[in-house]
Amino acid sequence: MRLLCIGDSSTPGGLRPCHGLAEAAVEGALSITMSGPEGVVETLRRSQYDIVVIQLAQPDTRLLRHIRNSRIPTPVIMIVRASTPVEVAEALSIGADDCVSATIEPVELLARLRAIVRRTGGHDSLSLHIGRMVVNVDRRQVHIDKRPLPLTPREYDVVELLTLRKNQVLSKEALLDNLYAGQEEPHGKIIDVMVCKIRKKMRAFGITDPFITQWGIGYRLNEQAFIPLGARMSAHNASATPASRETSLPVTRGINVISPTNKMDVL
Repeated sequence: MRLLCIGDSSTPGGLRPCHGLAEAAVEGALSITMSGPEGVVETLRRSQYDIVVIQLAQPDTRLLRHIRNSRIPTPVIMIVRASTPVEVAEALSIGADDCVSATIEPVELLARLRAIVRRTGGHDSLSLHIGRMVVNVDRRQVHIDKRPLPLTPREYDVVELLTLRKNQVLSKEALLDNLYAGQEEPHGKIIDVMVCKIRKKMRAFGITDPFITQWGIGYRLNEQAFIPLGARMSAHNASATPASRETSLPVTRGINVISPTNKMDVL
């Protein structure tokens, strides 16, 4: 999960993740990039992040308003040291996906981050269903036709990430950032090797082309490859059947810091 954490660049220590977020990064695969509020919209337009974390002493909705008024769809969670119910309600009404206390336990914060990213990707449960494939996020297991697919931890991370972003092409750099979460990253070729191994394992289950390669860009999940065989044949037969003419009615079918650049024009 690639996360942009926005702190207060005007105070000492403001560009460090709070304790709960730092611990969550240790417990889960989080790649955290720290930034001040300056130029954040341009950063979000230029780079791909799963979620934005705004950490403040008290809820300040100016930055949140700026992000939403700029039509940035990335989900946002606010972590604050002190707040009132009215302030939390205002943040949520403006466009925050969640607002939590800085004293939140790391395990709960990590679960909330993952839940928001899942919902944003169109998944409403811990089990991601793509035709014959089920990805169990809580158990970190993949099943095809109810049979377990043997994957290494890194291979599982690749499958989960491509499933969560099923409508997007992910570059090797984005995959590396998510998989190694600020650790020393290997050469980008490691992604090609992992994808090749996953393809080989899925072919044993009759999934011939699970990923679409877009040369020079990256990889995307191929949902069509996971359609059950019976449903695929039914769709083919339906398309081969001539349309009925009995009616004339129409039929419709790791952690780093971004140096401040431009000042934010609304703050």
